[in-house]
Amino acid sequence: MIKTIASAITMMALFATPAAAEVKTMTEQGFSTLHAADVLAKPEDVWKRLLAPKDWWNPSHSWSGSTEGFYIDPQAGGCFCELFQEKDKDGKIVTKGSVEHMRVIFAQPAKVLRMRGSLGPLQAEAVTGTLTVAMEPLKSGAGTRVSFSYVVGGYMRFKTADIGPAVDAVLREQFDRMIKPLGKVVGNESGDAPDTDKKKEAKPDVEPPVKTETESLEKRTGLDEVVEAIEPEPKVGKPEAVEPDTGETAEQPE
Repeated sequence: MIKTIASAITMMALFATPAAAEVKTMTEQGFSTLHAADVLAKPEDVWKRLLAPKDWWNPSHSWSGSTEGFYIDPQAGGCFCELFQEKDKDGKIVTKGSVEHMRVIFAQPAKVLRMRGSLGPLQAEAVTGTLTVAMEPLKSGAGTRVSFSYVVGGYMRFKTADIGPAVDAVLREQFDRMIKPLGKVVGNESGDAPDTDKKKEAKPDVEPPVKTETESLEKRTGLDEVVEAIEPEPKVGKPEAVEPDTGETAEQPE
């Protein structure tokens, strides 16, 4: 079992190689990481794999040294937890403790699983982390875009420049282990996460009204130019000379 923050961060730092550092954003208050790939499996198969963390989470990053007690309850309020299990003298598995890694706050099967929690050594700090696991069918129908997006913020005694890449490296490892048996789509990986908040544009039920010539002109040139085009200002030329009125009557010729 990991007993101290120091030993936990040392374990995480073992994987913090420059090649693995893919932190997306970082400030003194927090950081965010993102890992995404296109896999050959259907979203339903990715979801099933995701909900069995004992099969893909690395035991080296557990508190008990084993992932046999790992599970995710995929509903709001559900737990991504780890049970400390041992065999008693009769060889029966008994639970001797437990730890909560994260808490489920959003669950939509085969689409999105969002959990909140501070992983590893972050658990002892005044920070919160939100992990969004998203799945979206590829437009080609060849598989699924899957991603891990983890956002961390708050007060902690670690420097984000140190802990950010370490956490990112560990999540990258777990992400790779989860998708490995699903098979990657070759040459079709962008690194972007599925847009879980995307709103589809609704098509109008009726035909749009026909625009008048004035409206079309307004769209092309702007309101001022429309007014000028429809009601052009009169051109101002040089005024004709007018002789002043002196009040005297001009003499008429006899």
